[in-house]
Amino acid sequence: MIPPLRVVPQPVSPNPGVEMTERFTGKVALVVGGAHADDSNLLGFAGLSALEIARSGGKVVIGDIDDDAGEQSVKKMSDAGLIADYVHLNVTSESDWLSAVDTTTAKYGRLDIMIMAAGSLDRGGNIESTDVEKWRHVMDVTNMGMFLGVRTTVGAMRKSGGGSIVLISSMLAKVAREQLNAYSTSRAGMTHFARSAAVQYGPDNIRVNSVLPGWTLTPFTSGIFSEEMMEQLARRVPLGRVAEASDIAGAILFLASDEAKYVTGSELLADGGVTAWLGPID
Repeated sequence: MIPPLRVVPQPVSPNPGVEMTERFTGKVALVVGGAHADDSNLLGFAGLSALEIARSGGKVVIGDIDDDAGEQSVKKMSDAGLIADYVHLNVTSESDWLSAVDTTTAKYGRLDIMIMAAGSLDRGGNIESTDVEKWRHVMDVTNMGMFLGVRTTVGAMRKSGGGSIVLISSMLAKVAREQLNAYSTSRAGMTHFARSAAVQYGPDNIRVNSVLPGWTLTPFTSGIFSEEMMEQLARRVPLGRVAEASDIAGAILFLASDEAKYVTGSELLADGGVTAWLGPID
């Protein structure tokens, strides 16, 4: 039988009045795909990560293609006394990556953290219905994006004495769905790329890890997840609910921080237990 839906109230965002910590003091972070960092609106998990790094003493540069949202978020962060900047960054553009890294290091003198959470809502269908251009687009955003991101940031991190790279993959890197072949394949490639990069850059004290979120309500998915759909999905989650940005940001921030200084090449599942469970059986 399908277990009853458990509704567990969760905060959409951290308490804005919470006292700042020094968790990221002295750190400079480039957060890609983090435009939605305005806590008066629905937060993305990369945006919330950027906000929390700044609240915890770090300096943040947000890179995204949603310029309006990114600039609004940075303005609000700056008005609150936080240190944040915004750059336009299309992850498939090598010149955009180079410009973002140059802007960051020119202003702050170093780069310690890179979080990449770029993605595409156009995730492809099944194998026969997915055309070649759609497949290429999904692979470019995920796989070319991560390649260019790591390639252009490791030099600055090496000069800083090391760093942490966190690539945001998906639980679908572990399990298959018939309608998301391109997306699942690209995310599985990301997790293996993270392991490969972790081995290559370990001697430089650069850690590379991936976070694999489950179903999460964000600005990216809010147009897809109706209330009915969220209830259906929640019944397939052992923890009984769809995730919120704070659930995923916690995993990202752990890997980005010095608390995870001996963690590299890992895949941190943050899916509420979905991939551990066979699922409801009627």
